[in-house]
Amino acid sequence: MTEGYVPFSERGLGYDVFAPLWGILELGAVTTSGARSLRDVSLAAFVTTRRSEVDRLLALVRDIGDFSAETMAVFERQGGWNDGREVTAEYVMLYSGSIEGYPPDTDNPAVLRRMLHMGGDLQLATLLHALVSTATVRGPGLKTAPELIVTAVRLAGALLGVDDERVASDAFRLWRVRFLPEMLRPDSPSREGAEVNIRRYAHALEDLLDPYTRSR
Repeated sequence: MTEGYVPFSERGLGYDVFAPLWGILELGAVTTSGARSLRDVSLAAFVTTRRSEVDRLLALVRDIGDFSAETMAVFERQGGWNDGREVTAEYVMLYSGSIEGYPPDTDNPAVLRRMLHMGGDLQLATLLHALVSTATVRGPGLKTAPELIVTAVRLAGALLGVDDERVASDAFRLWRVRFLPEMLRPDSPSREGAEVNIRRYAHALEDLLDPYTRSR
């Protein structure tokens, strides 16, 4: 069905990918600080320290979406680390899907850890969703994009402190139950035939991650 379908723009797809990445960097900065008080967290210092990993991840994003330099520049310009942006309880609450009520007691280590774990899971699954959605309409195509997507999610996981081969398979399972059914519904407001391509990407990702998804 095509009723209600809105064509994708490159800039819009870029924002869809950048939003969870910005969240991942902020959550990663908190995790690296030892999950202590947010007052001790420096987003700028985290990005500077992990610059090479961030750049590798951005290169993958660029290739997956065939994004222009102008679109990629949005990520750096609006990320906040060049402007002294502080990581606040409100943003961590947003990234973690309000797993804690407002205002969250982020000075409580147990509360902050819960928010970080939930936020990491949610933002990785959201990133995977954005990358798949982008790859189905732009970029190198089904032969190349799925491997790039898996590598990107693993790099994002490492920025969250999850240096584990299973991070991509965990994100894939979350995406498969949270986002995929909505995209494949007969009444989904997608362009005509989109579900065929989305299904192909889902199958390709499952094949790549099969040793991990089946070893639970």
